Amino acid sequence: MDAPQQRLAQIRRLAACGAVVLLAGCGSSGSPKGGQTLRLALPLLPRTLDPARVADLPSMNVAHEVYAGLTRFSEEGVEPDLAASWTVSRGGLVWTFHLRPNLRWSDDRPITAQDFRRSWLRALSLGSDAPLAGPDLGILRGARSYRESGSGAVGVEAPDRWTLRVTLQHPVPWLDQLVAYPIAAPVPPRGTAFSGPFRVVLRHPGRIVLERNFNYWNEAAVKPNRLVLRTSTQGADAVLPRGLSPPGLPWIDTAGPAPKGSIELPTLATGLMWLVTRGTPLANPDVRLYAAWVFTHLNLGSAPASLIPPEMPGASYVNSHQLVQLKSTPAPLRLTLVWAKEDLGGSRVAARLRGSAAQLNASGIHLVFRPVATLSELLALAGPPAKPGVDLVLLGWSSKVFDAYNLLDLFPCGSAFNVAHWCDPAYDALMRKAVRTPDDTSRWRIERHLVERLHEAVPAIPVYTATDHFSLRPGVHGLSWSPVGLYELMGMTRS
Repeated sequence: MDAPQQRLAQIRRLAACGAVVLLAGCGSSGSPKGGQTLRLALPLLPRTLDPARVADLPSMNVAHEVYAGLTRFSEEGVEPDLAASWTVSRGGLVWTFHLRPNLRWSDDRPITAQDFRRSWLRALSLGSDAPLAGPDLGILRGARSYRESGSGAVGVEAPDRWTLRVTLQHPVPWLDQLVAYPIAAPVPPRGTAFSGPFRVVLRHPGRIVLERNFNYWNEAAVKPNRLVLRTSTQGADAVLPRGLSPPGLPWIDTAGPAPKGSIELPTLATGLMWLVTRGTPLANPDVRLYAAWVFTHLNLGSAPASLIPPEMPGASYVNSHQLVQLKSTPAPLRLTLVWAKEDLGGSRVAARLRGSAAQLNASGIHLVFRPVATLSELLALAGPPAKPGVDLVLLGWSSKVFDAYNLLDLFPCGSAFNVAHWCDPAYDALMRKAVRTPDDTSRWRIERHLVERLHEAVPAIPVYTATDHFSLRPGVHGLSWSPVGLYELMGMTRS
């Protein structure tokens, strides 16, 4: 074929590529020929795969398979993804990420540092349509003001195509973990294209089909050619984890205990019983300590729970197991307990408490049980501040980083999730010190002091440590799991 004919063939190829739906991609992202197809069951299908807008855990998990970020969660932290490396300077205030060379979208356009900057500003400007932008990107310098006004300088710069420089409001040791969430992934400037291990080729009310993205930098590690995602478990090669609540927000157990034959997974989630400290009998610290002592001496149906989940790095050092020293035995208490029926873990605890009524009455505590249907109804009652008549609340938390700090951050005076409405300025001062301490051992020492303060003041007590679960057909393997709740599908295969 001579040069003019070659050019004509190239033009025809490009024209044909432009005529197909962008989801199918072009170039090296063409549909795979042959290979494995895996059928996977999700607890629900995502309403959106926009990484800035995903809000539930299944949607986050699918979004992070099609949109890659600077880093990617692994079993015990994060590993490089689109960023090959990063450096931290000015005591943790400035992070500089160095992108891999020649990154490309599934439609063959280059991915640059400017794509990250533009996408982060977009996420911050979406307001409530990007529910995790505040928790995950709000630490950027100027981010809070930008979210409110849509203007102003934000601490994210792209000095060149391969460098992203991030300046924070104050130092944090775990920005590399925050940028592993889909909210921090780049979205294409126009059209539809993908940067992760897979690309979307079909979205239907009953299923989503993903195919291998041959432009993904680590495409050689992607084993399945096609993933078919449905809610039906019939004929499924794998039933994926059932949890719905995303990390870093009020959390309830929707997975329940692991069924026979499934594989149990550790999580960074703790089921809590909150003791409301404003406008209730539990406002008295001695009464609160006594009530907590009684509850922790009941059999609530699981191994002894700790505030910091065992899977958390440093948990064995940070957790406090000091004996509680009671100062008094108060007059009989009548306390109202609320929880959401869709919280399977909380419902189990409530059932155990009902079964322990005789022991509770003998200890001078009479419980009034007030279940509600959903998490949203529970939050309306729990506040903060809690509605009058609410004394105890079953509501958990799932950490978004591999550090106890995110769980301990429930309890400062100004925390929007401090259901107990407990306040100790000395605790807040220690928290400010902890988040600015990059050395793990030094930070764990501060966090141990924080846990000891909570152990004495008991605004909440841990009542169960939660797990999730999944099941695989014989011969199927390769699901990778991070206790923050994100899993990895690219390594799944059938023997």
